Amino acid sequence: MPSVRAVHRLLLLGTTLFLGAAAAFGQAAQPDLTGRDFTFDATTQEAVFTGDARLTYPGVVLTADEIRFNTGTRTATARGHLVLTANSRRLVADEGTYNTTTGQISARNLRVGQFPVYVTGETVEGTFDALVFTNATVFFREDAAYTPAITASRLTYTKDRIVSADGLGVGLRGRQIFSLPRFEHSLDTDFLSYVTAQVGYRGRLGVFAELGFDLPVAEGVKLGADVGLYSARGVMIGPAGSYRHNDADGTLRGFFRSGYINDSGARRTDVLGRPVPRDREFLTWEHRQTVGEHFTLDGTFNYWSDSEVLRDFRGKEFRRIQEPDSFLEAAYTTDNTSLSLFGRFHPNRYHRVQERLPEFRFDLLPSPAALGVIQRLNASAAVLESDAFGTDPALRTSRLDAYYGLARPIAPTPWFTFTPVAGARVTHYTDALGARRDYTRSLGEVGFDSRLLASRTFDYDNAIWEINGLRHLVEPRLSYRYAPEAARGRAYIPPIDRRAFSTYLQPLSIADSRFIDDLSALNTARLSLGNVLQTRDAAYGSRNLAALTFAADYALDPAPGVRSLSDVHTELALTPAPWLRFEAYHRLNPHQPSTQELNTGIVLMDQEWWSLRLSTHFLKSNYEEYLVTYRRRLNETFDVEALWRYDARNSRLNEQSYGVWHRIGQTWAAKYEVSFYDGPRRESSFSLSVEVELLKF
Repeated sequence: MPSVRAVHRLLLLGTTLFLGAAAAFGQAAQPDLTGRDFTFDATTQEAVFTGDARLTYPGVVLTADEIRFNTGTRTATARGHLVLTANSRRLVADEGTYNTTTGQISARNLRVGQFPVYVTGETVEGTFDALVFTNATVFFREDAAYTPAITASRLTYTKDRIVSADGLGVGLRGRQIFSLPRFEHSLDTDFLSYVTAQVGYRGRLGVFAELGFDLPVAEGVKLGADVGLYSARGVMIGPAGSYRHNDADGTLRGFFRSGYINDSGARRTDVLGRPVPRDREFLTWEHRQTVGEHFTLDGTFNYWSDSEVLRDFRGKEFRRIQEPDSFLEAAYTTDNTSLSLFGRFHPNRYHRVQERLPEFRFDLLPSPAALGVIQRLNASAAVLESDAFGTDPALRTSRLDAYYGLARPIAPTPWFTFTPVAGARVTHYTDALGARRDYTRSLGEVGFDSRLLASRTFDYDNAIWEINGLRHLVEPRLSYRYAPEAARGRAYIPPIDRRAFSTYLQPLSIADSRFIDDLSALNTARLSLGNVLQTRDAAYGSRNLAALTFAADYALDPAPGVRSLSDVHTELALTPAPWLRFEAYHRLNPHQPSTQELNTGIVLMDQEWWSLRLSTHFLKSNYEEYLVTYRRRLNETFDVEALWRYDARNSRLNEQSYGVWHRIGQTWAAKYEVSFYDGPRRESSFSLSVEVELLKF
């Protein structure tokens, strides 16, 4: 009597001969089937494999606890731990069928997707290219109760993309919170691009809760809302959203956020000392777009009903932008030209803005002409406006402006270059001052730029600091500009583009000055001395270890009350290792001598575990501040951070903040923070908050 093993071998041989005969008759490729145990059901014409059953077909692999293959219909029926793989796509189900001829799939309790988005369904029909789920669930990153999820009575999934869904509910895994009319989402883009929640207490806001979210409503478009509830102020709510589109012709992206509140709390006054109104709102919009290789469209719009609305309710955004700007610019660029249309608008009335309504500008970047001469051209036509502010009257003018310059580099040796320069600027104004209808100013400028370059190498190695040889570069520069009539016509020019407060050296040439309505006579030399210390780098060829630059201006014909020698400006940067960076800016009055300004910053870091930053900000007769920030990673779940801001002039700790970051699985990050404030300020002296943020998908 034959053994069991012999019977199995005979059945396997018979099935192999049967499949081979079928292949010869039908001229179609047959799958390769294997398993620990095998039987053949002659009644149903099915080969049955169990125990690590596996079906291999060109481009497809099917594994399960049991696989039954019907040679007549060329259908494989799998039960138990079904896994169907085609190239990079992978389906997991309890049981199902797969037709090797048509690629048709039918499954129960199937899961498909790629990190971080997955789709499950009670029943599924279709092919790898298009699957239709019933009673589907879309979840993100991990299968946990706190994971954001979408449910749908019917969902179509096509080529790694959810193309349509009906009967939608949105919430956490297994808990619907609200419904959506329709849903479409690509697995290679963010699903929830913006989700935050924060609860806590601040003295001037009271107990508060804030929630912000965006959800997809159309291809590349997400809409949502920002909602804030404040026990001492009321409810702030406003729509929010974002949009994104990429194709072969260009890119498009942008977002908007808004809020409105009928503020019932203590509103106090704005920056101009005026009472803050009860109805308060804001709107922020940003847009970035490219078309082809040459065209860009960028815009920002910021409307605040009063100067303090973001400071009171959106402190983080206020720290980034304290004077809102609104502009729109379209630009077409080539290798050496730029053509732009720029508009700057002023929807707010509590700070000064130089409006451009609009400005049309053409720039020819420095380009070779003839005989080694380099030419440049700037030309613009603008309608300018500046509203009355304080004691300054309202101003408006239409301005035509053009500058043309020539430069001829002369390099008698590799280490010395001398470049004489000459240029002319013509500017025409309408609505001139001094009882004139218009005014035209013509200016000339001559000068030179010169530079020396010297270097020396040193055979020095240090394994600890990863130094492989040293090279010291020294580059003295001397520039000079002479434009004695640059201040001409000040009595007639509407001073809209005028000087703003700055402690840094301004552009030397009239060609580069932005304050062209407020020019001064030029007879000035600028001397700078640059030093760079480098070492060899395997990845980039060389890297900077240190950089030190000194610069100062000397006016040969100074204005009354102005000394010939300006302050001496020094910049220092030390980057001896990836974990250490030090930067400093120093401004010295050489006539006293005394430090006028000093800003420093040092960063120490272990990129995986901790970072420490110490910075100082000193401006004589104005402020002296010291800032320390520290962050440490405790483990995979928790980080701690702290911030201290000290005011040395008033011997006061203006701000101290302590926080703990908590990563909840792969989906959420929570921050628990307590802050204390001191000194005269609009914000509360104490803040306690818990902020929850959805990690980006």
